[in-house]
Amino acid sequence: MNTSCNSSSSWSCRSGHAIYSTYLEHSRIDMQAEDANVYVAKALRLVIEQVLAQLSTTLVVTIATRDLNTAQWFEYMTNSLMDSWRTVAVQLLRFRPDLVASPVAGRKRVNLLMVDSYGGLLDTNITANNADFDDPDYYFIFLQTRDHLIATELQLILDHCLAHFWLHCNVMIQTAQVDVLVYTFYPYTADSCQKAHPVLVNTFNGRHWVRTAKMFPDKLSQMHGCPLTVLTWHQPPFVEFAWDSKANVQRATGFEIQLVEHLASRMNFSLELANISLLRPDAYRLADGVSEGPIERLQQRSVNLSLGYFRRTARRSRLLTTPMSYYSANLVAVLQLERYRLGALALLVFPFELPVWLLLLLALLIHLVIHLPLRRRIQGGGGGLQVVALLLGATLARLPRSWRHRLIAAHWLWASIPLRISYQSLLFHLIRLQLYSTPSFSLEHLLEEGFQGISTANTQRLLLEMPQVSRSPDRFHSLDTPSDWDVLSALQRNRNRKLFAVVNQDITQSFLHSFGQTNAYHVVKQPVNVEYTGMYMPKHSFLYEKMDEVLRRLDAGGFILAWRRASFAAVHRREQVPPTSRRFINHAKLSGIYMVMAGMYLLAVLVFAGELFLRRRNRNVPIFCNVIYLRFHT
Repeated sequence: MNTSCNSSSSWSCRSGHAIYSTYLEHSRIDMQAEDANVYVAKALRLVIEQVLAQLSTTLVVTIATRDLNTAQWFEYMTNSLMDSWRTVAVQLLRFRPDLVASPVAGRKRVNLLMVDSYGGLLDTNITANNADFDDPDYYFIFLQTRDHLIATELQLILDHCLAHFWLHCNVMIQTAQVDVLVYTFYPYTADSCQKAHPVLVNTFNGRHWVRTAKMFPDKLSQMHGCPLTVLTWHQPPFVEFAWDSKANVQRATGFEIQLVEHLASRMNFSLELANISLLRPDAYRLADGVSEGPIERLQQRSVNLSLGYFRRTARRSRLLTTPMSYYSANLVAVLQLERYRLGALALLVFPFELPVWLLLLLALLIHLVIHLPLRRRIQGGGGGLQVVALLLGATLARLPRSWRHRLIAAHWLWASIPLRISYQSLLFHLIRLQLYSTPSFSLEHLLEEGFQGISTANTQRLLLEMPQVSRSPDRFHSLDTPSDWDVLSALQRNRNRKLFAVVNQDITQSFLHSFGQTNAYHVVKQPVNVEYTGMYMPKHSFLYEKMDEVLRRLDAGGFILAWRRASFAAVHRREQVPPTSRRFINHAKLSGIYMVMAGMYLLAVLVFAGELFLRRRNRNVPIFCNVIYLRFHT
């Protein structure tokens, strides 16, 4: 603009000066030369197009300053940027000292923040907006301030990123010499651990960014041996603590310990195990108790992660962060088969079904009607006893006088032979099989049969969330133990009570194989629930993304499944009871037969004694006739 004004155009000249001054005052583009503004805008545009647009189709641009002039300059820069790209949807948020801006809630995953100080960053409230999400978020922060304030403000911003788990956090600055530089931090380096020292990532030369490496580099592939504190507890075979008398230290083994040790070797960090004793869930502070447990310590960030058969629940996932679940198993109901063992007398009836017994009874009644006419009760030598004797395979002392009765008796004898053979064969076969009645196949059937459930306190809390259990919560009882192994031991001790245990399926198999009692327990086919376990971290932990990536690679390669099988197999070998090669018939099964035989022998003795008594009284009367006489006339 020409600054010289002649007299004829003095009014228009002064008007032009006033308009231009007002424009400069409101746009603040005079903070620096226009070519410098274009230089910075181009650098930001390349970041948006080449980096941020590759991460998401939406972008949140936030302007937060405590200086009004800087806010106006940022708005001018934003207008220039919006004129130069059309590739992503933009949500623009402004926080200015002259505006009353209410916070905008919601997830903000990919962020471009323009701030003039650390205080301006705090005004955005993005920390609270993203704190409850587990997936990673990205922050590209443009810090515009005086050169002598850059170092202090940069360090405050990076410390804020580290404290709030902003792993992907870059800060771009512009110096008075129009040098555009991008800094970040590495939480773990060879010189320090959990520190946010500024590290130069990239520089802009006016046409492109100089370094071709990622603008958001991988910061956890090499952790330089920095320690991570792992909160754990004794929960075999997932985590097992044993005292090493030679080294005089306590060592940890197990499936999850092996897994986290492999993670440590892949990411190069060291382990510090923090062993605690688990209490009942209602004893912790989160449950209005007084003690601190795993959830509390993770929320306090005094530990980095926890493991030890730590089951995933909706409540825990809401309070903490967990990567991919590396273990899942059914929660099953287990009870002793002794509760379904057939009784001694019931076993005698079991070989035939009810229709067979009804047909047999009907045939017996028909033969009795034929052999016991009302007018000839004694003719043929006691037909009623002959019918029963023939059915049991006994011989006849005297043939019936009538040929019709002889044919019927012969038919009844020969017809009962295959029936007796089938019954005796099935009875012996069932005794050898250690037969049981049909056990329950669902949790609902167990409850209908009057069974009581036992489990750990954590499992009981999970069960009470199920509708079929919440209707009858008094039917489930928790034991003061964190181990399903102890629950199965309690079930084994209470043989005479109608109890079933709700435990992990893999632990159940390990327990039964270890004690050689696979045939003594029944596992209900329909699972009660499916439980998932994993390692938990503080909410929004920056370890989540890398841990999840490594776990998924291990799972895809089959390593996790192999380690899990090996851990459970080790428990089997360590606790294995030598199996017996012989199977013995349980005499309790034969008690019904013993009772029937004893009753028959007693009856035979009484009959024999009666025969002797009658023979001594009347030597001329045949013994069999005496018996008949005694039966019908005394």
